[in-house]
Amino acid sequence: MAAISLHRVTKEFGAVKAVDDVSLEIADGEIVCFLGPSGCGKTTTLRMIAGFERPTTGEVRIGGRVVSSERMTIPPERRNLGMVFQNYAVWPHMTVYENVRYPLKLRKVPRSAARAKVMETIALVGLAGLEKRYPEQLSGGQQQRVALARALVVEPDALLLDEPLSNLDAKLREKMRFEIMDLHRRLRMTLVYVTHDQAEAMVLADRVVIMDQGVVVQVGSPWEIYREPANPFVADFIGLANFIPARLEEASGTSGIVALGEGGPRVPCLVASGAPGDLPRSGMLFVRPEEVALVGAEGSPLVGEVVRVTFLGAKLDVRVRAYGAEWRAEVPPEMQVREGDHMGLRVGRAVFFESQGEVDGANAEL
Repeated sequence: MAAISLHRVTKEFGAVKAVDDVSLEIADGEIVCFLGPSGCGKTTTLRMIAGFERPTTGEVRIGGRVVSSERMTIPPERRNLGMVFQNYAVWPHMTVYENVRYPLKLRKVPRSAARAKVMETIALVGLAGLEKRYPEQLSGGQQQRVALARALVVEPDALLLDEPLSNLDAKLREKMRFEIMDLHRRLRMTLVYVTHDQAEAMVLADRVVIMDQGVVVQVGSPWEIYREPANPFVADFIGLANFIPARLEEASGTSGIVALGEGGPRVPCLVASGAPGDLPRSGMLFVRPEEVALVGAEGSPLVGEVVRVTFLGAKLDVRVRAYGAEWRAEVPPEMQVREGDHMGLRVGRAVFFESQGEVDGANAEL
């Protein structure tokens, strides 16, 4: 097992800066998920850890040893890392047993010792009894387990996974997330996981690294990333979000009061750090849909018209237009609400961002 350290790592492809001055410490035994939109630099960062790319500047350390810098790079096969790819990359002409044994064969492990280790690893990933089958005889989830077993059989210092579940259907993806968690609990190895699926990151990670345009924009636990986003990009990328135009009229420390619309109601909020300046200030009020409750219109200071109701099984997704903005609320499915109703809105935890950032306006889950 080993800690991984990135120190001011930059990777340029010609004029394109794919990764820009990234520094990060990954503790021994920690699960860290790199999360972000396509092209944000997360896979390039993983490839530099693995040894498939050399950083333009900066260095990568594994277990305290420099393995990559602008001057040198230790090849992947000498880093003792396990790697699982998006497309499984299992050999179609080899059985499950032969696929899993292959890394040990390259390391010239004696056949008898290799067999014991291969069978142990096959059982570890839940494939006992399938060792004589070929990949074409396996489901997608079973093929992914073969790829996991092949990465684990060499007892790597760390396991790197690049979008490993993206080719699986939704139910199988969910099942495999928990299987990966169970494996980690048993093995306690360092695990670096790249995904664009926020649900995977929230379920698996000890810490989530949010990247955008090659830059790390926030690092934190899933709870911190969801509840305390550093900026509007993170708030919009993770989960669902309301972004409501607002004016900050009062501020004291991290608390404030905003006004909504022209002559609209005033709402208490938290004020994001890094928002100094004179009052009033224009910006956006960030509110999660679960923090918006629907109440009776009578006596409520914030009233709007219901413009859409969508049944989602465990909840209703309700859109309410109020003071020039569309609010999204999540309410119990038994609540009696119809399009055209006038409802009051009671706002829970809300955060004011002075900068609007690149947000999708009304609540698209990316």
